[in-house]
Amino acid sequence: MNENQNEIQNENQEQSQETHKHFLTLHISHKGQQKTLHFRIRHAVAVCAATVFLVGGSVCAVGAYQKTKTDLHTSKEQLLETERERRKLEQRAELLETENTEYTENIDALQNKTTELEQKINEIESVKEDLYHQITNLDESDSSASLDLTAMTSALAPTEGTEAAAPTFTTLVSTSYNKASALSTHLDKMSLLMDETSISFSAVADTVTYLAALSNAPSGWPVDSRTVSTEFNPSADPSISDGRKHYGMDISTQSRIIPIYATASGTVVTAQYHSQFGNYVVIDHGNGFTTLYAHCTDLNVAVGDKVKKGDTIATTGSTGMSTGVHCHYEIQLNGVYQNPRDYLGEE
Repeated sequence: MNENQNEIQNENQEQSQETHKHFLTLHISHKGQQKTLHFRIRHAVAVCAATVFLVGGSVCAVGAYQKTKTDLHTSKEQLLETERERRKLEQRAELLETENTEYTENIDALQNKTTELEQKINEIESVKEDLYHQITNLDESDSSASLDLTAMTSALAPTEGTEAAAPTFTTLVSTSYNKASALSTHLDKMSLLMDETSISFSAVADTVTYLAALSNAPSGWPVDSRTVSTEFNPSADPSISDGRKHYGMDISTQSRIIPIYATASGTVVTAQYHSQFGNYVVIDHGNGFTTLYAHCTDLNVAVGDKVKKGDTIATTGSTGMSTGVHCHYEIQLNGVYQNPRDYLGEE
């Protein structure tokens, strides 16, 4: 009896020791047969390590993917910005070349006018010298001519009681001298007039150049609406509109889809979709001016298109980060945001 009890105790101890060696034991019954699966602690550690490895690898892979995606997006934006700058430089070079051609033509025209005036002045000087020589010859006549002149004057002298006769010869000389003096005075006036004309032409040229520089400056409203929902507020002044930072002006169209017009002539440098602006257009007007029209429904232009003031470039909408149908309108001058209110002109 004692021997059986000892055997049972030994078996229980062996089972207990065997159980302590296992981390998890599963008993599976199938068709009357029972199977036991034992999982040791080292098996659990291996499974945990594999799980940690897989999760960590997945996290690293996702992080690397997101970083690569962000880098690609940044590179794309940089390429687009570089392309815009290149187009601006090309347009400025074309504008400078055009202005240089106009200046060259104006200078050639001035040189031709100057040559014509010099020829006319030389002709007038020649006539003046001829008259001067004739008068000098008359004044320096010989003594016999002086005697004849005296005799002639005596002969023509009026007697008492008779009316004085006109001194014909003296009048002839005086008349020639007066004509020469008048011609000299006229030449002086012409010279003064030429100087004034030159100054006036320079002033007109400067004015024309200035007006040409401003001919492509944005002006007027981009849509047929005067309802401004958000004002220009680059400093986030809480007293302006909703107080948020805003680099343009939002013009509401009362839920209407209407045309958007270019506010000046220029070249389209951007026409695409943006997560913030939605469908938007950027026009380079030269002389440092650019305008932006955002949240459009449809775009009617493409990059590289030449547009004139008043051309339809898009339609209003609510694409991108927008809460209603409107036109977001921005103006930049040499990269500095401008208040569109300053360029609307008289309403």
